[in-house]
Amino acid sequence: MIVDRYIFRQIQQGTLLTLLVLVSLSLIFVFISELEDIGKGHYRFIHVVEYVALLFPGKIVEFMPLSVLLGTILSLGSLASNSEVIAMQAAGISVLRLLRAAMQAALVLALFSFIVADWVVPHSETSARQIRSSAINATTAVRGKKGIWIKDENRILHIKLLLPKGVARNIEIHELDDRGRLLSALTAESAIPEGNKWRLKQVKQTVIGENETVAHEFDELVYEGKVSDQLLGALLIEPRQMSSVDLHTYLNFLQQNNLDASVERLTFWQKIFAPLTIMVMCILAVPFVLGSQRQGNAGQRLMIGILLGLSYVVIGRLSTQLGSQINISPILNALMPGLLFLSLAIYLLVQKHSRQSA
Repeated sequence: MIVDRYIFRQIQQGTLLTLLVLVSLSLIFVFISELEDIGKGHYRFIHVVEYVALLFPGKIVEFMPLSVLLGTILSLGSLASNSEVIAMQAAGISVLRLLRAAMQAALVLALFSFIVADWVVPHSETSARQIRSSAINATTAVRGKKGIWIKDENRILHIKLLLPKGVARNIEIHELDDRGRLLSALTAESAIPEGNKWRLKQVKQTVIGENETVAHEFDELVYEGKVSDQLLGALLIEPRQMSSVDLHTYLNFLQQNNLDASVERLTFWQKIFAPLTIMVMCILAVPFVLGSQRQGNAGQRLMIGILLGLSYVVIGRLSTQLGSQINISPILNALMPGLLFLSLAIYLLVQKHSRQSA
């Protein structure tokens, strides 16, 4: 148990240090690039700071797999260089015991990454994009805790949820006259964009006249407003920024309305299997440490970790593109890179174990 806790602590510290370095470097580059936009519209230095700060949770999720890979390689590599791994093996600690301790550390990091990706990132990155776009473009939209408010000429729109592809849920449209008096109020369960228009579904409209108020109900109604595509693009939520629950709900909505959901379905399964990727990165790091005790191997281990991380990113993107082209099942498409590297890790572990047994 003491050995397990020791390995657990070493991997945690190595991973968090690596994660801090990678995230900091990435945010520094983002910060430098954003400085060029200061002065556009109402975009000021304080907006840059807010924008970069809100990107921090997303960067943690983005770099977590690579950080686990590098952190495990460097942490266990340091133990190997100090002959601590040899001492553990001489005391009867098997490769499987070492691997189990490493996987326990990776499991905690994987759960942490999933929680941040599912609960924090959807709000932080959406807020970051809104702050930047609103300041630069001086939009007439305001995002509140209960949805988005948009002014469209003499109409005020309230959208509770704006989803990818411009799809909206729970819309209210209030039309005013020149004096600001309410002429009509309209509610719709959903809206699907069609060119420059919105096709509203399950509509209830109340028209307020001078002497009476008339209520109407429509299965569908076309809204011909002038809400710009740039404004919607700045406000809508991207699939990768949605929580797994919201993304699953959105998938059901697309299927019910016979809309293409291939990209969203793949994104959903990638989010679900993201913790598995972190576990695989940890397992893959272990074989490159076993049997290598020289102090001079630290740089070599780091280079191997970087190359493996880059390989995983490239293979993951190629798999996504190829799978989309030949219509591979989204579940298999999302699992393919992880399964490939898991197979490589198991092969290397078996080779190491067989050599040590011989």
